[in-house]
Amino acid sequence: MDLITKYLNTVAYKFPKGYPDINNNQDILLLESLISEVIGEKFNLYEVENNSGTKKAVQFIIDELGNKYDFVIKSNKTRLGIAGKKDPQFFLDLFQEAFDEKLDIKIIPKGQSPNPSNSFNMYTFDTKEFGKVNIVVSSKPPGGDGKGNEGDFLDGINQLIEENGGKADIILTSPNNTINYKNITVAIDSSKTGAGKGDKSDVQFLSDNNVEANISIKKDGGFRWASVATPYKDFITKLVNDAIKGNLTDLELKPNPKNEKKYLMYDPKTGERVTKVIIPDFPKDDINNWVFGPEDPQVIIVSKPEKGEYSLKNGTITVKVSHIYKELKDLEEDNIYPVFAIMQHIGMSQGLDYRIIPSKQANITSNVRELSYNEIMN
Repeated sequence: MDLITKYLNTVAYKFPKGYPDINNNQDILLLESLISEVIGEKFNLYEVENNSGTKKAVQFIIDELGNKYDFVIKSNKTRLGIAGKKDPQFFLDLFQEAFDEKLDIKIIPKGQSPNPSNSFNMYTFDTKEFGKVNIVVSSKPPGGDGKGNEGDFLDGINQLIEENGGKADIILTSPNNTINYKNITVAIDSSKTGAGKGDKSDVQFLSDNNVEANISIKKDGGFRWASVATPYKDFITKLVNDAIKGNLTDLELKPNPKNEKKYLMYDPKTGERVTKVIIPDFPKDDINNWVFGPEDPQVIIVSKPEKGEYSLKNGTITVKVSHIYKELKDLEEDNIYPVFAIMQHIGMSQGLDYRIIPSKQANITSNVRELSYNEIMN
């Protein structure tokens, strides 16, 4: 068994499939980070062919068209950056303009061999002066991929780490909190690194192979803290049985006419449908796990708009977000303290969903009722 195989066997458990999938961008990022730690320098799985010719071609483009386009000088001289969002056709036209010859240009998407980048397209073509060149370009504003909050955050961070040469400090800043992380080499989807049941992180910051931060990403607006049908079966069984038998003053459960194995919630006094039940005195013994989970280091919750603000200056990435929550008292200030709730949900086994929701979603309205945990259990 060769040394490379032995090494891969020692780190295989870190990958969801038990081995690094070279077709998976997150696996590639993790593998490159692990190898970089071992060799003591930045490692790319896919090295650019004709590195010297590509560097010369990039400099030629900057010299020829620098007065016309707002190019961004990269630390990696095989890469070409330009301010603003540009589509692939822009670069096809730009290369034709720069070299003034008919080019057969192939676009290699991010994360696909032999493109060394997990964030940007690579353009490969033959030139008379420089031979075959392979130019990675960056143009889209970080965080604009539109793949959801977690994907947006991952892309924004990793693009700028890559632009900074594979390592950067990161500052997360909101109006009320600021957090600093040093020497981050990659941001990873937590589900790709073995996040378990009950874990709350969506993203991990790694410094080489060490987890420096666990980050939970929340959208501004509606979200839930946890689904909790399994941990509280005794309480749920008691509540459901009492509601079916008519033992509760503010909640009755009746079979759904469309599916008698599921229930609809009613107010027994008025006969009106109920869509949500709040239990404000539910025990808070597990409150920290509802919000932050069991991970080490403890999860930091970041709430941000659809498109956060990302910047890179002097080796430091700054991400402006709307909120940062580090402890329970932070939640009270923004009225998102955890509250136990029962929601009508046709997709669940009883037609009911048991959730921990932010307190601002627990307002009592005409279709919402409040029950007491102590009264039900006693």
